[in-house]
Amino acid sequence: MAQRFHYLRGGGASLLVDLQPADGLLPRIVHFGADLGPLPHPDAIGAAAPQVLWGARLDAPRPPCVLPGAEAGYFGTPAIVLRRSRRLRFHEAHGTAHGLVIRLSADDDAEAHVTLEYRLSAHGVLSVRSSVQGLDALRLAAMTLPLPGSLAEVVTFGGDWAREFALHRQVLGTADVVLESRRGRPGHDRFPGLFLGERGFGNDHGEVVGVTLAWSGSHRMSIETLREGHIIAQAGELAEDGDASTAGYQSPWCHAVHSRAGLNGAMQALHAFVRAEILPAKVAARPRPVHYNTWEAIYFKHDMATLRDLVDRAAQVGAERFVLDDGWFKGRNDDRAALGDWTVDALKYPDGLKPLIDHVHARGLGFGLWVEPEMVNPDSDLARAHPDWIRRDPGVPVLMRHQCVLDLARADVQAHLFAALDRLLADNAIAYLKWDMNRDVTGNGHHAQVRGVHALIDRLRAAHPDVEIETCASGGGRCDYGMLARAERVWVSDSNDALDRFDIQRNANLFLPPEVAGVHVGPATCHITGRTLSLDLRAHVALFGHMGLELDLRSLEPEALSRLAAHIRTYKTFRPLLHAGRWWRVELPGPDHQGAAVSAGDGNEALCLVLRTGSQALGRGTSLRVPGLDPGRLYRVAVAGPHARHVEASLPPALRSGNLRLGGQALGNRGIEIFLPRPQSSLLLHVKSD
Repeated sequence: MAQRFHYLRGGGASLLVDLQPADGLLPRIVHFGADLGPLPHPDAIGAAAPQVLWGARLDAPRPPCVLPGAEAGYFGTPAIVLRRSRRLRFHEAHGTAHGLVIRLSADDDAEAHVTLEYRLSAHGVLSVRSSVQGLDALRLAAMTLPLPGSLAEVVTFGGDWAREFALHRQVLGTADVVLESRRGRPGHDRFPGLFLGERGFGNDHGEVVGVTLAWSGSHRMSIETLREGHIIAQAGELAEDGDASTAGYQSPWCHAVHSRAGLNGAMQALHAFVRAEILPAKVAARPRPVHYNTWEAIYFKHDMATLRDLVDRAAQVGAERFVLDDGWFKGRNDDRAALGDWTVDALKYPDGLKPLIDHVHARGLGFGLWVEPEMVNPDSDLARAHPDWIRRDPGVPVLMRHQCVLDLARADVQAHLFAALDRLLADNAIAYLKWDMNRDVTGNGHHAQVRGVHALIDRLRAAHPDVEIETCASGGGRCDYGMLARAERVWVSDSNDALDRFDIQRNANLFLPPEVAGVHVGPATCHITGRTLSLDLRAHVALFGHMGLELDLRSLEPEALSRLAAHIRTYKTFRPLLHAGRWWRVELPGPDHQGAAVSAGDGNEALCLVLRTGSQALGRGTSLRVPGLDPGRLYRVAVAGPHARHVEASLPPALRSGNLRLGGQALGNRGIEIFLPRPQSSLLLHVKSD
């Protein structure tokens, strides 16, 4: 008899699969969660389960199999739906120390089959995907995972444009928790990720499971609590007729992580996994450069004198990359025309982009450019020449932001876009593309559209391997791991309001390592919220990500330019720690404060950010417990970089002078008392062992 059980362990997690249950049933997952240690007798796990004798149950209970819906007796959402009923049976399995492949075949045709792949990384992240061949499938989920019965609450992430990653927490009940996006992209309101935890779980405590789908289009995620007591997580593409057909279909990967150390434990495991397994290798190979983006400085009003001035000022304050945003191409004076015509505007740039790029390089900066290849304005040469290339829903195109969607399911559309972008990159020294997507995709056919986008990016990266790409979708509308595998940077939100952005970034960082999450120092008065915030607060928030600038530097007085330059120097000083360390969501007492921290992997140092956001408890401070330190070491605590005068005046002398020394155990258990007298202020602390 072939091996009955397969057991995977890694990063504090484990997966146990029963490949041949009794009575010829399909394989089932016995356990996913904490590491169970060596299992000399894996059958004992199932043998320890009681036989539930209760009314209104099957005479022979059937726990969910690896592909629920493929056998009778499952009452939840099926993971597979076939157009014509076929009986699947276990065919074979191939396992290694880190993975398992299961094949289920049709009774009457071994070539008609479903394949399930499981990988457990050294970081404790389980990756699952499915594929089908020779079966007419209407739907196939990427992953169906039974979860520990101790999980009682769910955290999901919704929101809107300029307010992405809003955290929503709810108690699991009899109703299912379902996240669906039908927008052809994950969208601002349906990020394809969630966390489940035991009742009352927090940042640092409680059992937690996180799930995220690596797909850049429409999707469905669900958490079901079945009457029999099973908690089932399921995720995959939102099915459209013909996506999974007899011609073959492979789902995107879905990733799950388990932690007994709350959200921080799950987040840190995901960061380590993304850095090692998802991101292009060059992200870790070189520092993330400080961006200067032109959008909120000039919008569509391009002229060479202004741009040269901005380049000079960006270099003066320490920026390392100059990004020319929308408005550079032929006829583009507003958002109503010219999208799709990717040739340089001869009126604005009579000699092409080269003179500007040369000036950027002469000031020691790299050059980046904004594009939006998937979209087209009806008022454009491309739309007039190829009206059949526009997606129609059906009939006339549905406009959003005055633009239509190009049909990237078509090979000729992909070929045209590749040729245009390839020519642009070949003719100009462009190190970086800000790849935007400013509208939802209406109608059907989202699967082929997303595959076309991925294929176009993959082809472009192969032709220009040194060009970096940022994925942007009117802010954070497409931040999934599917795009992250093809991009060095993610634009998380269009809002540069530092208070909103801190909250957005903090939640996005549950899935996204900070080095890929772009965040900019915006204008003093935010163009979206209208709120006016200090330069120090805006810079401190931008430090805790991939830092950039998006404001009119001509509006800053010399003193402000000097202060901004000092903040950028602080970022560069701590960039290695910020972009390789362990991230922490810091819990602070009181209603008015929020915090975040990053610690070195060896516990040698930490950088902590404390914000005072409100005034409910004016006259009262908070206390910061510094995470990630070695309890046995002595540390020096000092203020890092410029701070507002009222913040400096409230610091104890020892902290202000950098002479405060405390042990790691005291810093972690008691912490430091902090008083920020005014709302909308911030404090950045550096903690380093002596």
